Amino acid sequence: MIKSSINITLVILIIFVFQSCQSKKQDDANKTNDNSKNNAELVKQDDKGQKVDLRYAPKTGEKFKYSLTEETFTVENSPDTKFKDEISEQKVNYYYAEDVAEISGTGVITYKVKFDSINISTKLSDQSQQQIYNSNVKDSIYNKPVYLQYNALIGQEFKMRVSAQGEIYDVYELEKIHDFVFKAFGDTLSPKDKENIKNLMGPEAIKNILQNQFQKFPLSEVYKDSSWVFNVESTLLVFPVKNVLSYKLADVKKENGDYICSVESTLGIDFIQTEQKDNQLTLKIIDSKAGGSGKVSFNASKGCIVSKKTNMNINIEMRLSAKGQSAISKQNLTKAYTITLLQ
Repeated sequence: MIKSSINITLVILIIFVFQSCQSKKQDDANKTNDNSKNNAELVKQDDKGQKVDLRYAPKTGEKFKYSLTEETFTVENSPDTKFKDEISEQKVNYYYAEDVAEISGTGVITYKVKFDSINISTKLSDQSQQQIYNSNVKDSIYNKPVYLQYNALIGQEFKMRVSAQGEIYDVYELEKIHDFVFKAFGDTLSPKDKENIKNLMGPEAIKNILQNQFQKFPLSEVYKDSSWVFNVESTLLVFPVKNVLSYKLADVKKENGDYICSVESTLGIDFIQTEQKDNQLTLKIIDSKAGGSGKVSFNASKGCIVSKKTNMNINIEMRLSAKGQSAISKQNLTKAYTITLLQ
């Protein structure tokens, strides 16, 4: 019997769900400048209609507190699960603060970031009870090695640089986070082990979490009721895909003196190739359905996300073939993010 080498929990998804694919050169300007926007110039009217400046431009010293919830529901039926539905559910809550430390002359924002707490609830179909982790409760669950990376994040300040369009350029000053992990292992780590930990808990890992908070916007002003599209290629399981991300500026309102913009998004996923082979295994997609949607509330006056909800669902049925044998693998993934500005 063929053993599938693929598990849906290892799916390489679109890292920044419902984000644009524009690549931008990193800004190296060190000059600090107050790029906060003039409220009177945020929303303009011309013969084409109402248009809005969606640039992130908070004021230096501004403080934001967010909650970010990531919910994942997976169902797999494959040789690995003995052709029974194996269900897993996970809900992760991140609570963190961002302080605007600096804004460069070209609008790149430097934030000081600190995670206050992380809560994780995990449940598998073959377990009678769910496992609950709370970074602020040092119980037996807290001490499990799998949660060490989350323990290390709590209370440790680091920095990130974000473009005026909402793309995280880099995450840095992570030394205290790495030191926490090193100390947890005592003197048992080799230089290679330490390097592996730095890679595992490096800038990309943290960027993958926080980028979900930031909605990427076009460089130019956006007209109300207008739509724009970004395409980005990525990998789903082992298959190359093109992600078609469509956006619409649905509404602009003034609330308590601030302009609040509502953006609606849809995600379409097209498989570039439906068959992959190596020396031992051939994978062929028989049927697939994949897509998602989202809604974003953006405070254009303060240059911050107020709320953001996105969801994505992927259903894939594959034939696995090797050495004259074949089997069917069915995988379903539902993923949802909810971001809320708390303060």
